[in-house]
Amino acid sequence: MQLSFPLRVLACSLLLGACGGVAPSEEGGDSTPDYDRLFPADRIIDADLTISDADWGTLMANPLEDIYVPADLTYDGETLTQIAIRLKGNSSRNSVSMRGGERYSFKLDLDENVAGQKLFGVDKLNLNNSFGDPTFLRERLATDLYRAFGVPAPQTAFVRLTRNGEPFGLYVAVEQVEADFLRANFDDADGGLYKPERPSGDLTWSGGAITDYPGIEIKSDELTTDHTALLTMLDALNNSADADLEAAVGAALDVEGVLRYLAVTAAVVNLDSYTGSGHNYYLYEDRSIGKIAVVAWDTNEAFGRFTCGLSVQSLIDLRYDQPVCGDPTRKPLVRRLLSVPAWKARYEELLGELTAGGFAPAAITSQVETLAALIRADVAADPTKFFTAADFETNLTTDLVRPGPNGSSQTTLGLTSFTQRRGSALAAQLP
Repeated sequence: MQLSFPLRVLACSLLLGACGGVAPSEEGGDSTPDYDRLFPADRIIDADLTISDADWGTLMANPLEDIYVPADLTYDGETLTQIAIRLKGNSSRNSVSMRGGERYSFKLDLDENVAGQKLFGVDKLNLNNSFGDPTFLRERLATDLYRAFGVPAPQTAFVRLTRNGEPFGLYVAVEQVEADFLRANFDDADGGLYKPERPSGDLTWSGGAITDYPGIEIKSDELTTDHTALLTMLDALNNSADADLEAAVGAALDVEGVLRYLAVTAAVVNLDSYTGSGHNYYLYEDRSIGKIAVVAWDTNEAFGRFTCGLSVQSLIDLRYDQPVCGDPTRKPLVRRLLSVPAWKARYEELLGELTAGGFAPAAITSQVETLAALIRADVAADPTKFFTAADFETNLTTDLVRPGPNGSSQTTLGLTSFTQRRGSALAAQLP
């Protein structure tokens, strides 16, 4: 028997304790997330993970495996029971494991064990550990910049995390790119969603079947798409003759959206992305326009944090018209789009808008100062942070140089000084 909404909420209250901010429209699965509660811009969320010692021990004993265990989550006063939690991350997870620490990033699946359970309108959430970022601000700054520039990207918030009531550290809550995100960012949320990874993440041509691209993970229901839109785009991008490129790619790819994505990625030198590692982004079949769109993801290495083997000066001077590392011929999304004069001119125009607007030194400095004031006390009190409070203060403005392996040194570019230097380098390059 289908319960009415009031009776269903009563049943949740009696049987589960809470159902996570259920709203009437959620019965159809198409509710709009309450972003003001999930990801407030001007305050830190208090969150607690209640998890048994045995289940925590299972996670710590198998840190490189995607094992889910049950836990309860209290987030900004809302309690959800029996969520599923696992560790997440690639290089960060390996590094924490090698160090023998416990400060991992977490993926929370809120309705895995309790059907229909949501937190203010979402059923998945990420808690990221700010690995490699002394400032804790890179992910927030970069995703805000992408979104402000018209690029779909997740919302974020700072979280004061406890485990079983004990302080665990300052984390960044990051929205998951899935159905709720698609409904909030696209007019049609029923298309195919893909997460490219190596070896297919550079989007070079491998064949006419989705199975020819083992690195492209299908994140949506297989029944929603036959992958024709994605394969058509890949064919047009890689195989069109120069004379046909603009028409073929323009019909299959949201070129304006991609140019905006590339402009922000180039400005903040976010090389742990399509332009460098060939991952940390999504592709979405936006059926409302009949084209493939790009979604930004995992930006904690922005502002030159991911060096890709380049020197500090090379990162600052990275060419706007070839903002990649490695073989540029393996980046058709950059090489072929910028080979079209009209698209390159539009890209240059977008970079000019960006460097005079959201990425202007005054704008970034203002954001850095505001956010640093918000989290400063929590950074100092964080019991598991990867860097010191002094490192935090230094890296807000100035390059942080620390000892590396074998007598080398590692430089993490200062946020405001990097923005100033990168902006000047782009101004000198642009027509």
